[in-house]
Amino acid sequence: MTQRNVFKKLLSVSTITLAFMFIASNIYATDGYFSNGQGTKNKGVAGAGIAFLHSPFSGAINPAGIGFVGKKLSFEVSIGLFNPNRKYTVFGDPTPPQDWPYEGRQMLLGLTPGEVESESTTFIIPAVAFTYKLGEKNTLGLNFYGNGGMNTDYPTRTYYSEIINSFGNPMPNGFPNPMANVSQPTGVNITQMFLSLTYARQIGEKHSIGISPVFAYQTFEAKGLEAFRDMGSAGMPGMPVDRSAYVTNNGSVSSTGVGFRIGYQGELFTGFRLGASFQPKIKMSKFDEYKGLFAEEGGFDIPANWTAGVSYDFTEDFTLLLDVKQIMYSQVKSVANPMVASQMVPFVPNPEMTSPEDAYMPNPNFVPLGDENGAGFGWEDMLIFKIGAEFRQVENWQFRAGYSYGKNPIQESEVMFNMLAPAVNDSHISLGVTRAFGEHDLNLAITHALANSVSGTNPFDPAQQIELSMNQWEIEIGFRF
Repeated sequence: MTQRNVFKKLLSVSTITLAFMFIASNIYATDGYFSNGQGTKNKGVAGAGIAFLHSPFSGAINPAGIGFVGKKLSFEVSIGLFNPNRKYTVFGDPTPPQDWPYEGRQMLLGLTPGEVESESTTFIIPAVAFTYKLGEKNTLGLNFYGNGGMNTDYPTRTYYSEIINSFGNPMPNGFPNPMANVSQPTGVNITQMFLSLTYARQIGEKHSIGISPVFAYQTFEAKGLEAFRDMGSAGMPGMPVDRSAYVTNNGSVSSTGVGFRIGYQGELFTGFRLGASFQPKIKMSKFDEYKGLFAEEGGFDIPANWTAGVSYDFTEDFTLLLDVKQIMYSQVKSVANPMVASQMVPFVPNPEMTSPEDAYMPNPNFVPLGDENGAGFGWEDMLIFKIGAEFRQVENWQFRAGYSYGKNPIQESEVMFNMLAPAVNDSHISLGVTRAFGEHDLNLAITHALANSVSGTNPFDPAQQIELSMNQWEIEIGFRF
C-alpha cells in the first residue's frame, strides 16, 4: 500500500470515528469531568505515565511523548464500554408554605423525598490517534479525544414538591411559585470533544518537547429546571433583565474554542524520566440559549490544567510511574461559583409591611442566574495523585496496574445544583494488559471508580438533606498498528 493510500485510509477511519464520537460519547471515567486517561495503555495505569507514555495518544496527554514513537507511521484505535451509576437521595419532607415563619419568610424550594437513579448508564466510547515521523527528530500526530462527566438523566421532576406546588400559582402576595409547570425528565448533558494536531521534536536522543494546537467543541442541554426560572431574573419591576426563558429545555446547543497544550519528556539518567505538560484555559463561545443558567450569560470555558511526573525502571522489566495533576475548575465561574440561597431569591420579606399585599419586596442582594457572579456548581480545584506500574517479564506481554486519588470537587454546601452533576468519585483503580503481535499491539484496560457519596443540607429548605452517590466501571480494548 502506497503512502498516499495509507493517508487516505487514515483520513476515512478518522472521519468515521470522529462522527461516532460526537454521536455516542457523553461521559468518561473522570477526574471531575476530565477524562481519567487517554488511550488504552494510559487507562491501564489510572492515567499515570506523563513521563513514560510514548504512543499515538500521547498528543492528548503530553505532546512531547510522540517524539519517542519509533515507527514511521503508527495508528491506534480503541473502543470502550463505560458504565456510570449516579443517584441522589432526599431525606426529610419539605417544609409546607403554611409552616413558614411569618418573619424572615423566604421562598423555599423543597424537594420530593426519596432515592432516584439516573438512567442512561451505558455508553460506547471510540477513540483514534496516529503519528507520522518526519525524519529522525520530528514527529507529527493527530488525536481525537474528549472529556465528559456532567451527564444525568433522572426520570422524575427532581426540583419539585407536590406540597409546595399545591399551594397555588402564583403564591400568596404575588410571590412566584417555583413548582409551577416543572417538567420531566431532569438532567444535563455536556460533552467536550477535542481535535489536536501535535508537533514534537527530539533534542538529542533522550529528550523531547512538543506542542499541540487544540480545537475544542462542546455541546450542552438542560431539562426539567423550571424551578430556577425566576432565579434567572423575575422580570418584574426593580429586577434585572429577564433571562428566565434561557434556563432550561432549550434543546442541545454548541460552542467552540481554540487553545494549545505544551509538554516535555526526557530521561535525566539511566532509567529515570521526567515529564510535564500544561494546557491554559480555553476560552469558549457562549451557550446563548442557556444564558439564564450559566454564569457570564452562558459562559463555560475549559479550565487550565497541568500534569507532572516521573518514571523509573527498577529493572529492565519493571517501571514505576508517579504523576500529579491539577485542574483549575475555579477559573470557570459557571463551574466554580457557589450557590448562595439568600442571593438567589428575587423577593424577601418587607420589614415595613403594612398589609399582606406588601409582605415582600425585591431582594437588594439578588444575583440572578446568568449574571457574572450568578450561582454555579461550586466546584473546587482538583489535585490528583496517580501511581502506576508496568511489568514486562513475559515475552510479548505487558501488564499494568494503577491507582489515582483526587478529592472530589463538590463540597457539602453545594449538593443542590450538583444533583445534576454528581462527580463525587475520589479514587480510581485500573488494570491493563498488552499482547504484542510482531509490530502490532492488542491492549485491554479495566477501570473502576470506587463508590463515594457527599451529603449536605438543601440550602432552600434546611429541613431536608441531600446525598449524592456515584461509581463507575469502564472496559476498553485498543489496537495499535
